[in-house]
Amino acid sequence: MQKTAAKEKRKSGPALQNILYSAPNKKEYAFFFAVAVVFYFAFAHPDITETARHAYILLLSTFDGDFLMFFENTLSLKYGYIYSNAAHYNILLYIGYAVFELPLFIVEKLFNFAFSDNFLAYWCKFIGTAFYVGCAVLTGKIAKLLSFSEEGKAWAPLLFLLSPIAFFTTVVMGQYDSICLYFLLLALTFYFKKNHTAFSLLVGVGAVFKFFPLFLFIPLLLLVEKRPLHIAKYGVYSLWLLLPTSLLFAGRTGDANVFTAIMIERVLAVKFTGGIMNYSVFGTVMACVCAFCLLYRPKTDEALWQAALYTGLFVFGTLFMLVYWHPQWLILLLPFMLLAILQNKHQSSYFYLAVLFYIGFFIAVAAVFPGALEWNMLNNTELTKALVLNSARRTNIFYFYLFPLIAQATPILFHGALAALLLFLFPFRGSTFGERLSNGEEAHKVSYRLVAWGTFATAFCGFWLAPSAFSFLKTLGYL
Repeated sequence: MQKTAAKEKRKSGPALQNILYSAPNKKEYAFFFAVAVVFYFAFAHPDITETARHAYILLLSTFDGDFLMFFENTLSLKYGYIYSNAAHYNILLYIGYAVFELPLFIVEKLFNFAFSDNFLAYWCKFIGTAFYVGCAVLTGKIAKLLSFSEEGKAWAPLLFLLSPIAFFTTVVMGQYDSICLYFLLLALTFYFKKNHTAFSLLVGVGAVFKFFPLFLFIPLLLLVEKRPLHIAKYGVYSLWLLLPTSLLFAGRTGDANVFTAIMIERVLAVKFTGGIMNYSVFGTVMACVCAFCLLYRPKTDEALWQAALYTGLFVFGTLFMLVYWHPQWLILLLPFMLLAILQNKHQSSYFYLAVLFYIGFFIAVAAVFPGALEWNMLNNTELTKALVLNSARRTNIFYFYLFPLIAQATPILFHGALAALLLFLFPFRGSTFGERLSNGEEAHKVSYRLVAWGTFATAFCGFWLAPSAFSFLKTLGYL
């Protein structure tokens, strides 16, 4: 009996090792996409409903010969669609959505039929979700370009797809910051190939959808280019779309300029107390980052790659530590965080910190936006809107606050974990500060399968889905 048991244990060992440490398979991806489809149709944030209808207004304005008055038309409610916000983003974003909606627009005109706001939201939600999948593909491509381990290359795309924040903001919320991130990552693939012209032009495409890529563009450019005229040349390349499309609607932007000013103020809101005036903490940090990148001259390609990934992590990491962020923006940080971790040998501790970061994110979202990212999204879906009541509603934060000191712990979870990642992933003498502290010894071998699915289950399911479902059922009177 003992020999039989020992023999069975020896047989089960390799099988378990294969489950834990093998590359992701087709069934795994199929299961992920099946889960994603369920969440895609179960939730939708009001923002995507507004954007979908704004694109529809652009079609109406264009066919009425009123294209240049599009922003004014959304503000003045010319076509009667009443939403909380007018159109605020660059015209190319709305053109993209309008082209995607054109088949629906034609069907409506031919058959005198009107699609509902919810249907339009589902239709347009596909764009942000598709770019999210594209970001995962590019994350894997960058891992291959930078000669990561075979396991890291294989798992990089699924680690991004299962990142709780990326999944939440795109598949669940339907937000579209994945568009500007996609072009930023695509630009990086050319950056690592030393094609700086293509890098600059593609950053310029991403900047049209959100200006965040420009924050990273300047430091990355300064890492590889020290000549002022060439820096200026690439800077002009990065504005090749943003500048003309902004000038096209000069004086006809509705309240888009006011919105842009508010966003800039949010970025610069945290300030030092100065001698004659206060000044932005994030702006000062960015100035120091740019000076560092201008002075630093990587000796090898590997040193440049490490510095570039860490710069992305640091720029977006400090951004989200110092600004009043919107949850959808956090997707910008994720590929740099994941790639910086995968680039290091000592990974297990960093993945633990990432889990704490994700959990802190969901609790912070529940606290700062109570009900906005659970009930609002239920209100915008065909599957659940009939069940939503107008009576008093339970929200996630109600349950989180049942635990003592949760309000005090939340900032530590989010900002503490992020600060630790920024500190210990800092490149230091051919490795990182964290690796130097540990003498290069890993705590234990990392199972990327456990990391990917365990992080998703713990952070997303445990700290957003479960409380949301419980509060929903509680409000409906089922619990």
